[in-house]
Amino acid sequence: MFQQRTKRVWVAMIAILALGVSVYLGVQYFGFGAASSGMIQDKVNNQHLKLSDLYFLVLYLHITAGIIAISIGWIQFIDSIRVKYRGLHRTLGAIYSGCVFFSGASGIFIAFKATGGWISTVAFVLLSLSWLYTLTKGLRAIVVEQNLHKHKSWMLRNYALTLAAVTLRIYLPICMLLSGFEDFNVYYRAIAWICWVPNLIFAEWIIRRIPARQSRSHSAS
Repeated sequence: MFQQRTKRVWVAMIAILALGVSVYLGVQYFGFGAASSGMIQDKVNNQHLKLSDLYFLVLYLHITAGIIAISIGWIQFIDSIRVKYRGLHRTLGAIYSGCVFFSGASGIFIAFKATGGWISTVAFVLLSLSWLYTLTKGLRAIVVEQNLHKHKSWMLRNYALTLAAVTLRIYLPICMLLSGFEDFNVYYRAIAWICWVPNLIFAEWIIRRIPARQSRSHSAS
């Protein structure tokens, strides 16, 4: 009972953060426009990068697909919905998977114009590749191998990477408050890594704890 309650709390917290960031991104990019965002302004004014129409097209694809993936991914971890409404679970899973594919593929392209230079570029390229890889493994586990446990594990890793968009926007204002804007490129390089690597480590910790919890529950019964 305690474990179920703890899981509900975690899912609720993630849902609030995911939906909050999704609304923020929607307002920022579709309300005010990508060109007015602080990140784009920094690229143009401080880094003197030339951003083509193709870049903005791919950026909007990345943002749109990413927002959808962030917004619906957490629903897939609610046991009652997954068990009672399997059709909904499959439909949301298909939408989520498509969005991760397009957002991940476009993420590789826009990573080469990342704030912070090549250090950030390497971080975001690896993030996108890891995102696509875990998605592929998760889909293969359920479609080809029909292994539910492996599917859940890989999709947990995958959504942890999806939440990099959330953790990035948690760390960024904290660093701004602590360090200001003068060292923006310096701490952004660090954020490019810590927005997703700790997420993946935490997901792996949860996955490794699941068999232990199950074995204890079987022993108790």
